[in-house]
Amino acid sequence: MKVWSKFLICICLLFAFHLPVQAQHVAIPKQVVNIKRVANLKDLVSGSTLIAYGWFDTSFQKQLLDKFVQGGQLVNFVQNFHVDKYVKGTSGKIITVLSTGIEPLPDPLNPNNKVYPGPMAEGRYFCFLKPVPGTELYTIVGGWQGVYPVYEGKTISLEEEGFPELNQLTLRQFEAKIKSY
Repeated sequence: MKVWSKFLICICLLFAFHLPVQAQHVAIPKQVVNIKRVANLKDLVSGSTLIAYGWFDTSFQKQLLDKFVQGGQLVNFVQNFHVDKYVKGTSGKIITVLSTGIEPLPDPLNPNNKVYPGPMAEGRYFCFLKPVPGTELYTIVGGWQGVYPVYEGKTISLEEEGFPELNQLTLRQFEAKIKSY
């Protein structure tokens, strides 16, 4: 009997540690994410529930919407943002972010990219986030105004979108600047 109980315990442990991990499926809202630009950095900070530094998964889930714009169909995307540090607010280590984009992906200079940015590319970012009402999802405040890529340890303020006072700051300088508001 002892042999069988040890055998069953080994089998249970084997299955417990080798079952495939299921991807978390999130109910994706079917409404378009409306991006409202903010007037200044103070409004960006105050309009954000969370300001966090981290990185996005390159994988995402998507939901086709029943709306079309010149050049394609609108699509909602959800993507995980892995937080290394919170500058404002707190939440879990992973935040699920909702965005609206276009398929097929338009040319980079297409003005629709400002309104419907779609999922974020690989890399490290500071993101200004607010919750999507009625969900556990977040969205980026101000569209591209609320995204600051970090390259070689310094922030990049996106041309014509980001606030210049947040450009070329180290992580500590960025955090100090945000906390001054």
